Amino acid sequence: MGDKNVNSCTGPSGDPSIIPLTSRHISEAWKHYKTKRVGDDIKAECNYCQKYLAGGPRGGTSHLKDHTKCCPKRICKDLRQTRLFGTQVNPVDKSETLTLASYEFHKDHGRHDLAEMIILHEYPLSMVEHYGFRKFCKTMQPGFKVPCRNTTRKDIMTRYGVEKGIMSSLLEKTKGKIALTTDMWTACNQKKGYMAVTAHFIDNSWKFQSRILRFLYVEAPHTKDLLAGALFKSIYDWNLDCRISSVTLENCTTNDALMLILRVKLPNDSLILRGRFLHMRCCAHILNLIVQDGLTVIGESIERVRKSVVFWTSSLLRIATFEKSAKTYAKNCFKKLVLDCKTRWNSTYEMLKVAIMYKNVFDILSGRESDIYKCAPLKEDWEQAERIFEKLNMFSEATHDFSETKYPTANVYFTIVCDIRCALNEWLQSTDPLIKRMASIMLEKYNKYWSDVNTLLTAAAVLDPRYKMAVEKVKDLLRELVSEYSSNHGEGKVKDSNYFSKPPTSNKVGGNAKLSGFVKYLEVENQGGEKSELEKYLEAQKVPILPNAPDNFDILTWWKTNGSTYPILQMIARDILGIPASSVASESAFSTGGRVLSPHRSRLLPSTVEALMCAQNWIWTNIKDMFGGGELKEVEYEQLIEEIEEVESITDDEV
Repeated sequence: MGDKNVNSCTGPSGDPSIIPLTSRHISEAWKHYKTKRVGDDIKAECNYCQKYLAGGPRGGTSHLKDHTKCCPKRICKDLRQTRLFGTQVNPVDKSETLTLASYEFHKDHGRHDLAEMIILHEYPLSMVEHYGFRKFCKTMQPGFKVPCRNTTRKDIMTRYGVEKGIMSSLLEKTKGKIALTTDMWTACNQKKGYMAVTAHFIDNSWKFQSRILRFLYVEAPHTKDLLAGALFKSIYDWNLDCRISSVTLENCTTNDALMLILRVKLPNDSLILRGRFLHMRCCAHILNLIVQDGLTVIGESIERVRKSVVFWTSSLLRIATFEKSAKTYAKNCFKKLVLDCKTRWNSTYEMLKVAIMYKNVFDILSGRESDIYKCAPLKEDWEQAERIFEKLNMFSEATHDFSETKYPTANVYFTIVCDIRCALNEWLQSTDPLIKRMASIMLEKYNKYWSDVNTLLTAAAVLDPRYKMAVEKVKDLLRELVSEYSSNHGEGKVKDSNYFSKPPTSNKVGGNAKLSGFVKYLEVENQGGEKSELEKYLEAQKVPILPNAPDNFDILTWWKTNGSTYPILQMIARDILGIPASSVASESAFSTGGRVLSPHRSRLLPSTVEALMCAQNWIWTNIKDMFGGGELKEVEYEQLIEEIEEVESITDDEV
């Protein structure tokens, strides 16, 4: 049912006032109007609502096009103006919705979404030249001309520039300091190395944010000077040289030397306590070292399990043989065998977890296939693996807690370190010689790195209103911080000495609720006389920790709402709670293959790789914030997109 087109010399009723359209009326706008003489004037009469508009030779057609777009009768009659779109899938909860909206195809929007699709899902740029993809696009929208690879790359770089501007604006408006982490990636051909520099901070809405800033190509060999230069260049390019709170790195001598170089380049006056705590060691990496040493007590048993997994996953025939036996003798087990990476204890943990489920299958196959299967674990191997496996769960949970990116991790550092120490001391008293020996080895490595806990991260635990304590060493550090922040921002006195508030809650986890060892360290002391802001905070009633209750305390909301009571401590909390306990996200901490670029991205120019990696992180963060209930505002995002690329809105992007 199309638009009416009444362009005859006379109307349906033979109206003589209608003026025939001539070759002068070549604009598409005249398809919706007829010209009529009204008195001494020539008017254009709308074919739908019969409204008169200027129709003379000097009147132009812009006003006619504008009226056609908004004519109420035409919109109602033209069914093509409204489309029932297909389902949109929420990437967070997988819910589907149907959208009824006006539709008009714009090729620029198609190119924008194509670039975003390649960025988000790591498709190769060459897909735009694939015959099947071009045919599919032609079928879906004949009016869309699929761009070539070079044009698509330009679109990706444009989108990267837009997102970088938004990221820069977010950092400029953020009041607190920025914590950094670095992570090394390699190309799949192992010939190129990249440094990922990630910023962690508490934004002005008191939400914890983690965003990649740079993904730089670093020439080999990766010496301390080259790495320090790459990191400082990242800091300088984003104008963060006076805003850094800390840099969290893995434990190695190169990183130690790197931080000595970086500390000289950064202005001391801008650093927290003149840079005493600038260098933070990755807690997830320390845990990996502790557990790796502990697993040596059953090294031979683990090796036999590993060889068995390799044997039964080395060919399709062996996989089929194992799965057939598993269906018969392990009916409730459906997981596939997992081969570990020797340098990552958590992958060994996952390998043992699955292998133990199928231990009877391995035993049966060792008898049935004894002529070829000669590396089956012994009965003692399974017994040792099960006893050790029970103890590893605590370290798995600790790694997850250290490596979270959705909420702060600085405040859980001390609680986890204390829990691990208490567990190791308990295992030392075990009657099981295997567990006792493992605990002794682990404790030796623990003391090497954590015998003197990081005082700044311990202070973060004190700034958690559930864990307040009066350890003098930590109080001295907090007094130094209060003095430094007070001199920069104002005095640290509070007016209300009888303050108490209910704990805010959130659906997001805010810390470790078990506290089996940490609660032994908590104590509060009373002091008389005029009290400072710090003293009043420490003496105020702690937020109660209820046993067996879900841990839904939101520490950031607490500090957001109590800033008027503790203004200086609020600023300190904002900066310290933004420091991550781990240098990698949990999905990377538990990766068995390391951080490796995909084959098609490894072949791209370093500038293109950086644009893809950074834009992917920024866009996905925005999408997850929108669909996940985050409070990140999209108004500025939409305005900048419209200004630079003339697209409608981020909500129209491909998810």
